[in-house]
Amino acid sequence: MPLDPERARRRAEVAKAWAQVIGRTAYVPMTADEMEQFLLDQVHILADMLNAELFDPSPAIEVGSALVQNDFTGPESLQCTVEILAAALLLDSTEPADREQANKVVGLLSNLATGYATAIRLRTLDQQEHIKQALLKSKREAERRERAANDRFEEVFHASAIGMALTDMAGDFVQTNSALAHILECPPDELAGRNIRELFPPEDADDVVISYREVTEGIMPRIRERRRMVRHDGTIAWVYLVISLLRDANGVPAYHVTMIENLSELQALQNQLGQQSVRDMLTGVANRQHFQSKLDAVLEGAGPHTSLTLLHVGIDSFSVINNGLGHVVGDRMLQVVANELRDIVADHDAVVGRVGGDEFAILLEDGPGVPHYQTLIDRINERLSEPTFIGDTGVAVCVSIGVAQHTGRAHSRLDLLRAANSAMRRAKAVGQRQWEVHNVHEDAEQKELLALTAAMPGAWEMGELDCEYQPVIDLADNRVVAVEVMLRWDHPTQGMIGHDRCRDMAESAGMSLTIGPWAAMRACQDTVDRGNRDVMLRFRLTEMQTSDGNVAGVINHLVAKTGLSPERMEFALDARAVVANRGEAQSNIQSLRDNGVLIGLHEFTGSQTEFALVEDEEIQSVILAGSLVTKRPDLREPDSLVAKVTRDMVRNLRQAGAAVSVVDVPTTQSAAWWHALGATYGQGDFTGLPGDLDSVLPERPAPSVNGA
Repeated sequence: MPLDPERARRRAEVAKAWAQVIGRTAYVPMTADEMEQFLLDQVHILADMLNAELFDPSPAIEVGSALVQNDFTGPESLQCTVEILAAALLLDSTEPADREQANKVVGLLSNLATGYATAIRLRTLDQQEHIKQALLKSKREAERRERAANDRFEEVFHASAIGMALTDMAGDFVQTNSALAHILECPPDELAGRNIRELFPPEDADDVVISYREVTEGIMPRIRERRRMVRHDGTIAWVYLVISLLRDANGVPAYHVTMIENLSELQALQNQLGQQSVRDMLTGVANRQHFQSKLDAVLEGAGPHTSLTLLHVGIDSFSVINNGLGHVVGDRMLQVVANELRDIVADHDAVVGRVGGDEFAILLEDGPGVPHYQTLIDRINERLSEPTFIGDTGVAVCVSIGVAQHTGRAHSRLDLLRAANSAMRRAKAVGQRQWEVHNVHEDAEQKELLALTAAMPGAWEMGELDCEYQPVIDLADNRVVAVEVMLRWDHPTQGMIGHDRCRDMAESAGMSLTIGPWAAMRACQDTVDRGNRDVMLRFRLTEMQTSDGNVAGVINHLVAKTGLSPERMEFALDARAVVANRGEAQSNIQSLRDNGVLIGLHEFTGSQTEFALVEDEEIQSVILAGSLVTKRPDLREPDSLVAKVTRDMVRNLRQAGAAVSVVDVPTTQSAAWWHALGATYGQGDFTGLPGDLDSVLPERPAPSVNGA
């Protein structure tokens, strides 16, 4: 039946009061509202049982159990519950309060207390069971871990590549592994019953005992040290020892654990690496780093009168041996050269080193009995000229040698090495089996040239390079018929560097194929911008440019970009590259013809092969080599051999249909002589200095060279 409002209000007040009191006796994982609602439910159960027609107090047992299950289990929780409910239940009764109603309340509360106590007991038993199971589980886990640790120890002990020994406090072996037997090269069973002291040389045994004592007494937690051990056959093995202590359950020292790492192979490897760090592994002489360090040491210890000689020896054409007979033969010859050099200076205070793939160096401290460098060079050439037979093939080498000498201390190792290397390079440039002594002045000039060459890419990038033009003169009437495109370098410290040096440096630095198309584009654009679309541009290509397969592509790009007619361009190929057929040199003749430009040859010296090219390829323009002009045939007698040959050469070229140009013409008198000889065009000092287009071109551009 629904409760009347007054009774519902009273029950709610009872639940609230109950919650306030019991909440102070125990921690209950409920909010205040949840706690009041739970206790109100219990009040309803108890009050309904009290007011039932058939009174049965047993459900109160569940109320007591519910209090325990919801953690109302503080020391005073049951007491507070009984005190609150005893008075509240009587007030909720529908019957007058008499002894019978009181007995019913007592019955309800006693059953509640019984359920509460029973639940507490069962809960305690459950907790005890959980604790017991947890203890059993922990015990089994500890036993499992102990067995696993023992198994791991046994596995590590016996499978380790490091020797291990367990000894008692007297040093007798308790257990050893097979790695220790392997290090000592003895059967494993022969270690049983022995004392560890017996494994060390007698002179080291006392020191080893002291190390074990320091670990036992706690002076050192463990010892790490290199030691010698005696193998089974009496030989010595270098080992690394680690000594530590094991204690028993009472903390008393019980055993020593000794780990032994074999260092014999490592020691041998260190010795080998030490040799590799100072010796060339193929030839056995000093490697480059060690040779340089020896040179440093000699220079630092040199006195003011100490005289040193450094020979830089480079094998000539070593690639012939490598490519012709194979690298195995090449390596063998390197060993032969190294052995011969070492043997030649064996009786002197000298160092021989391999400083490059096929290059060696000899450092000698001059003194009494030390032969002159020329004597050494003669001996080297004599020894190396004797063939070495590899199989049925007798192989010999020749060398180029650079010599650098120095007296005193004030000299850099790098400068001395560079001086000898530079001299050797100059010797190689002369030919094979040559030698050269370092010349300070020549070396300074070469160093300056190399520095400029190395800086050229940056100079081009920074805009220091520019084009200039030299007029090409018709020798018949001194008209400007064309301009040759030339380079100049406005160097910030060296001043203006002319075309010939720029060309040679660009060729040496590999910049010709970059700077050449740039200069051609610059010249064509200058011509177009000036409005001289009819001016003839002459380009003398270098050997590298002549051999390049992209010449036709460069011309097509020039025409497309600037609109300049290809008929107004003369491309003169280097005759040396064409004769040698380097790269695409000969194919470029047809490519130029297809592009419609004027085809020329420069550096023409008059050989039969060059004449054949002019005739077979119908060359339109021939520029004689500058050396033919600088020899000044115009100053010789008219009937001299040089004059006759030159006259015949010009005449034959004209008969073949080629216009003949001469360059580097010094004077107007020389230009007149060449004109009388039959030359058509000339350029050189007699026309004035090269300059920009406005300074070298007349107001009206001259007609094409083709008109000659």
